[in-house]
Amino acid sequence: MAATDYTFGAGCFDIYLTKKTKPRKDGLHIMSTDRRPLEECEILYIFEHYLRKWCEDHEGEDTIFIKDKDGKLIFKATLLDKEEE
Repeated sequence: MAATDYTFGAGCFDIYLTKKTKPRKDGLHIMSTDRRPLEECEILYIFEHYLRKWCEDHEGEDTIFIKDKDGKLIFKATLLDKEEE
């Protein structure tokens, strides 16, 4: 399978890498059985990559503020180690 055949999906207990599915006739999307939960280290690596890229794109900035759809601050993340390994 190609990487484009998969997506991230949220389940009750975990975030999954799951095969994309077509919606049912009633419009609901059901998560594929072809899935696996993401490991904590994978989630952290993805976030670290995002934070480093964001700081690169916003020169001079080292903190990102994550807000919900209503503008309420959920958390902030500061890149302390500017050197990517």
